[in-house]
Amino acid sequence: MTYNVLVYHRQEDSALVVKSGGKIVVQTGGKIVPNSETQAAHIANATGGVTISAAGTAQAKINSILSALRGVGVLATS
Repeated sequence: MTYNVLVYHRQEDSALVVKSGGKIVVQTGGKIVPNSETQAAHIANATGGVTISAAGTAQAKINSILSALRGVGVLATS
């Protein structure tokens, strides 16, 4: 039986590699941070009524992006 490793630590350059089909789960309280080990500052939700199409507003789309970044720990929650 063979086992296909989807997430592994590459030794030659200390990189964490995620292959197609693999994933990293950041649990509550976990963070993804840059080399400085500081989390990006909070960015408040957009306000205003600028629309970009009938499918939705720019505000809603921007807020979805911000929510996703907060959800994985890239942005602070407040």
